[in-house]
Amino acid sequence: MISPDLNINNAPDYIRPFVESIKSDGPAELLLDGSWCGHGEELFRIYDIIENSNSVFQLQFPDLESDDLFPPGVKVYSAITKKSFLIYDTKRHPASLYSISDYANKESKFSDIYCCGKCNETNFKISIGFEVPEDSESANDITWFTLATECVHCGDKTISFDDETA
Repeated sequence: MISPDLNINNAPDYIRPFVESIKSDGPAELLLDGSWCGHGEELFRIYDIIENSNSVFQLQFPDLESDDLFPPGVKVYSAITKKSFLIYDTKRHPASLYSISDYANKESKFSDIYCCGKCNETNFKISIGFEVPEDSESANDITWFTLATECVHCGDKTISFDDETA
């Protein structure tokens, strides 16, 4: 049986300060059924992103058009404080190719600020999901990452990005 783990203490260590329990009517509702889990694992974790009391962010996804092999990452910017941080850093996940020394020293490259597909605005509420392998040994040990967004302007909710970690 597929079951979400919603305990924020089980979030990967590098994002723990930026997660909170999900709101059932936010973008997390797109992740609750686990259908996004690419490997069919039974356990997955879902969190809303927050920085202090702010829950509105701009996003940058990996630059997938680059010819070089760079570690995928997802960077967010607080709409209020303008603070930026990674909510997905594949180098921090032990099953990832990018955690190996040849790649671990490379910096991620990012595309332009993500825009809503319906209204072209750039501010979003964000929920993230991590698929957890059966033999997981730490909170950073995941096999799949998925990000759901809700446009603050028009309310459109969508799965905006996913990445196979292992």
